[in-house]
Amino acid sequence: MSHLVITIGCEYGAKGNQIGRKIAEDLGFQFYDRNIVDAIIHEVGIPGEIMEKVEEGVTIVGKGAEGEERGEFSQYADLTKRAIHVQKTIIRKLSDRESCVIIGRSADYILKEHKPILRVFIYSPDEIRIKNVMESHKVSEKEAKQIILETDKRYHKRHMALTGSNRGDRHNRDILIDSSLLGVDGTARLIETLAKQVEKQ
Repeated sequence: MSHLVITIGCEYGAKGNQIGRKIAEDLGFQFYDRNIVDAIIHEVGIPGEIMEKVEEGVTIVGKGAEGEERGEFSQYADLTKRAIHVQKTIIRKLSDRESCVIIGRSADYILKEHKPILRVFIYSPDEIRIKNVMESHKVSEKEAKQIILETDKRYHKRHMALTGSNRGDRHNRDILIDSSLLGVDGTARLIETLAKQVEKQ
């Protein structure tokens, strides 16, 4: 029997990470957020600066056709494709190993063929996101708005590079929910209830 995987995509400042961690704790699932996945990617030999470039939608060139050295990572002419391939492979291996909650990293798209799976997207109104970022980062409203704007742009570029689709595409999600409606605990409980039904089927 395959392991149930819950993927959570989220708008920055919508508390998706907190909700995902709560779900994993309640269900006894392994939890993988962006930082954990990035650490694994780094361990297999992809420098952090390359993943940062991938997030910015930049194509990174390795050795040229005649062997000219243009990068330090590998012999691949397009290091962006190599980095994306490694990330997809790691996420698939994590999902095959045990039941888990995976935050972001386009896992909803990468694991779309996995069964059983529950693909969630968490969002909140802009004013709620701004308030959350102000509290979590201890910054002004103006700074919070800028952080959200820059992060949204980065996440969109990264998702487009990985999937070729818009980050807001509902066709790669099973449920979209405003986390401000029920809060962290209430949203987590709702997703847990749905996840148990998906697992039974």
